[in-house]
Amino acid sequence: MKVTELRIGNWAMGNKPFQITAANIAHAALTESQNLDTGWQPIPLTEEWLERFGLKIECMWVNDCKAVKGDFHITLDHDGETVIGYPTSIGIRNQWMFVQDIEYVHQLQNLYFALTGEELELKP
Repeated sequence: MKVTELRIGNWAMGNKPFQITAANIAHAALTESQNLDTGWQPIPLTEEWLERFGLKIECMWVNDCKAVKGDFHITLDHDGETVIGYPTSIGIRNQWMFVQDIEYVHQLQNLYFALTGEELELKP
């Protein structure tokens, strides 16, 4: 996991899931420059994490599901493992915007922020 992929507020896995802070980023940047391993791992994106971020899971068929938060939709690919994101209200209605497969929590957080300008917050 590269430090350059992370933003303050992203979630990563150390001994347990933790939220990235400015101090974490500074320490990790220093550690990576010295070629030492931070020990951080990306957190695989699961339905549980989608729900924790307040996305509602909707399934029409067994392998045809999407997670929705407002106008932001994440469509689960038919293999059930990869995720493709698309917004429905950034000026173009009823158009898909394909992005790379999203496998990890921090990738979803970064995509959501880039498209909406808002952070994905965990539900209390």
